[in-house]
Amino acid sequence: MTIILEGGLGNRMRAAVSAYAMMRQTGVSSRVLWLPQWGMHCRFDELFLPVEAEGCEVCDGAEGFELRDADSVEQCFYARPTLRNLHLPLLLQWVRHRGRVLSSSRVLELSRQDFDFATWCRRGNPLMCSYRDFFPWRSADLRHLFQPNEQVQRLIRERCKDFTSHTIGIHIRRTDHQQAISDSPLELFIEAIDRELALPRTGGAGSGTSIFLATDDEATKQALLGRYGQRVITSPNKATRDSAEGIQEALAEMVALSRTDKIYGSANSTFSQIAACLGDIPIEILTRHGLGESNLKVSV
Repeated sequence: MTIILEGGLGNRMRAAVSAYAMMRQTGVSSRVLWLPQWGMHCRFDELFLPVEAEGCEVCDGAEGFELRDADSVEQCFYARPTLRNLHLPLLLQWVRHRGRVLSSSRVLELSRQDFDFATWCRRGNPLMCSYRDFFPWRSADLRHLFQPNEQVQRLIRERCKDFTSHTIGIHIRRTDHQQAISDSPLELFIEAIDRELALPRTGGAGSGTSIFLATDDEATKQALLGRYGQRVITSPNKATRDSAEGIQEALAEMVALSRTDKIYGSANSTFSQIAACLGDIPIEILTRHGLGESNLKVSV
């Protein structure tokens, strides 16, 4: 089975770990390819250590799993069909792959119909393009596959060095995420932070509590810095997805979130949900309509 990862960092991670979990159950070899696309101007090896699935304790000896950057030929073969490439990749994919699910919207549609992806993948050399998970997975699988490289580890250590005995994680998604903007306004996060600071702790309410803030919006960052001052730990760099450095920074923030005591996240954003799974920590998704629900297929 071949899986082409699409979307941003958190969505690629959820699709890849889903493929890994399905491989472990079905025994069907899986090749998961990381292609450069809009919103992901970074290679897999610029973020993570190489994946060594064969013979590992987590995969119980299962073989036949690859998660890696696509080579130059694969980047052409599995490119998105467009007028520029005369839709030739689509023709090649139809010739080579017996079964095809070529969009994440189709993956979502099939998931809602309780489609049996495990049976489908056994039918011979299928192809899937996805930024969604399609098979239940475990947090241990996620941690096994996605181990940050040393360059990212240095960023993580810098983000976490000022964590206190009680650090809460705040992830406020903005820019192009309209649902997070409309359903998870800043005032909900301020209310949550104020509640945390009012909780009785050794030394008095709020004593020793720090706030790790991950956001892609500079105005939000300045607003919380102005309100909470030195309690706020956040990146000094402007968030961007247009460079490898920007994606490395995002991964460092995701791992830092996973090392907090609890995360408050934005509506329908995979980023903070993946962080909570990495750290096996509680998360509350703040929305105008009450607590949101995770859309990840995590098994216990």
